[in-house]
Amino acid sequence: MVSSTDNHGKDGAEGDKAGAKADEPKLEGPELLEAIKKQVEYYFSKENLMQDSFLVSKMDKEYYVDLTVLADFHLLKVLTSDDKLIVEAIKSSKKIALDDTQKKVRPVNINARTTLILRNIPSACPVAEVTAFLEKAKLPATVGLHPDVGDNWFASFESEEAAKAALEKAKGLKWQSKTIGCALKSENLLKGITPGMAPGTSAPGAASVPGFYVPMAYQYGGYQYQQGEGERG
Repeated sequence: MVSSTDNHGKDGAEGDKAGAKADEPKLEGPELLEAIKKQVEYYFSKENLMQDSFLVSKMDKEYYVDLTVLADFHLLKVLTSDDKLIVEAIKSSKKIALDDTQKKVRPVNINARTTLILRNIPSACPVAEVTAFLEKAKLPATVGLHPDVGDNWFASFESEEAAKAALEKAKGLKWQSKTIGCALKSENLLKGITPGMAPGTSAPGAASVPGFYVPMAYQYGGYQYQQGEGERG
């Protein structure tokens, strides 16, 4: 997915080359809305924000960015010059949201509970064995599973709804003779990101946001990495 850093001309890296080719067919209707939505969702994903100092610098203290900023990004310009279409696409997303004026957008679930803590499962157990145990108990599919000290395990799920469903399924389960303790873990998905941070800088204690990286471009139906793009001069 191409980041804002790669598409903003003078304020970012030279990234116009990462846009759609002139001979590529233009998207229309639902496919166009889906492409717009996926591109904006990627802009506001943690994966991108941890690397995209330009977009972070445009955030206010509530993580909102003006739509006028997004509309000026190259790849969105390739998709559409209609601000109303961008608004319509964002409305259908569960990952990003508009403010009341519909002139700003930010990521949804900045603070989310998508991880289930499971206690009293030996840390030395193979991951495959714990995975099979959770599947047998009919918990929702995990997207991540790893042990921690003190016989604790962390199971990550696709959404907060899935994590809550897993919590209900896990109640009363036993590993051998021990009852498994369980609780949802609350975490800030944008931890380490400081809204309004100037490009190439970082606030005390915050994660460093590099000024260059290999960007990623959305194509309808999937993502593709763009090689050789995005490095600052």
